[in-house]
Amino acid sequence: MTYHIEPDRGLMNDPNGLIWFKGKYYFFHQWNRFDMNHHYKEWGLFTSTNMIDWTNQGSAILPDRKLDRNGVYSGSSIEHNGEMYLFYTGNVKKNGERKSYQCISTSKNGRTFIKEESVIETPAEFTEHHRDPKVWRGENNWWMVVGAQTKERKGAIALYSSCDLLHWKYENILYDQQLDNMCECPDLFSINGETDILLCCPQVRPEIDDDLTGVSSYAAFISGKFDEKTKKFLPKGSLELLDYGFDFYAPQSFSDHKGRRILVGWMSRMSEIEEYLCPTKQYGYLHCLTLPRVVTLKNGKIQQLPIEEVKQLRKRKQKFTSSQGRFELESGRFELELSRKDCSSDFHLFLRDCSVEIHYYGKKNVLSVTRVNWVANKKETKVKQVQSLSQMSIFSDNSSIEIFVNDGECVFSLRYFTEEENLSVKYAGLQQEGELLYFAF
Repeated sequence: MTYHIEPDRGLMNDPNGLIWFKGKYYFFHQWNRFDMNHHYKEWGLFTSTNMIDWTNQGSAILPDRKLDRNGVYSGSSIEHNGEMYLFYTGNVKKNGERKSYQCISTSKNGRTFIKEESVIETPAEFTEHHRDPKVWRGENNWWMVVGAQTKERKGAIALYSSCDLLHWKYENILYDQQLDNMCECPDLFSINGETDILLCCPQVRPEIDDDLTGVSSYAAFISGKFDEKTKKFLPKGSLELLDYGFDFYAPQSFSDHKGRRILVGWMSRMSEIEEYLCPTKQYGYLHCLTLPRVVTLKNGKIQQLPIEEVKQLRKRKQKFTSSQGRFELESGRFELELSRKDCSSDFHLFLRDCSVEIHYYGKKNVLSVTRVNWVANKKETKVKQVQSLSQMSIFSDNSSIEIFVNDGECVFSLRYFTEEENLSVKYAGLQQEGELLYFAF
């Protein structure tokens, strides 16, 4: 990998505490720096001034006190009066029983983090699957949402309020529809000041809590409006997938100094056997984060597009206009930009010697993305109904691809692993006035 954030060793998962603070972007993340499994969790940290060139700052928040001794789990951060406030879940296990605490840490300089004594204990109506606090500023106070599970084993999102960021009051269940039997990584933000977007990760867990085999979960969103007076989220529509690919989970958003709503996800939903056989393990690490994406609303629909900064990586450009063709990539790091006037005709793209295939079937209005799974060595496919295909942006970074369709109307994210010499691209179905641009990175 080159321009995606990945650890220098160990296992990375959820992005945490994303924030612009005193002239830098801070991207914290879940990290096991000792091994390539999920048995240990701390917060690692990367910083950048441009979201392209990143500095690995190593460890940030460690599981070093009684309230978080079995793991510093996911959370968020906020700036107030020139100080960074970080919120995370402290995980404690004793005799097989889990206890969760929503914890607070503060920093004046972005490198020294002081853990506060104030914590939030789980309200009586929830189980201890209570985690991943996300905080934002409302009209008159601060709000926090936490992923939750009710005592009836139903997924829910809990709402808290505060006037000082240190002392929090549990208010009520903000939302509890279509959340299966647990909800992780909630997020709530406004777009254009009119529509609120609720992000969440519904999760169906097995009977044995610590057995991850068979866990089914996904990243979703629903639009609506958060009413601060009634303390309820009023949905419009139903939950929709945030990403239609193979590898996307635990998204978190933040607003940067340019006023953009930026979203980052963990680029993995690997099974246990996929992690065990993941080719990057030979280099001593697992997983990465997605490209930062700008989230906007157009005609009532959410759109996700890569940050403009990624265009700085472009080195050389080639343009293809013939109806079909084949060409060689310089490396596995590249961008492809497709534009079409005839939006309803079929289009086919084969990447890295057919390691990844993208097909649009105009008569069926279906877009499919296929990869070769590195465990079974067989093809597997994800599909999405797409009424037309007018535009597509593809960003590849050696072993990852993010595909943005129709200016971010839908996105497919996936990991794939192939040999560096497999660099051919084939395409077919580029009609008159259409073009395919190749940018070497």
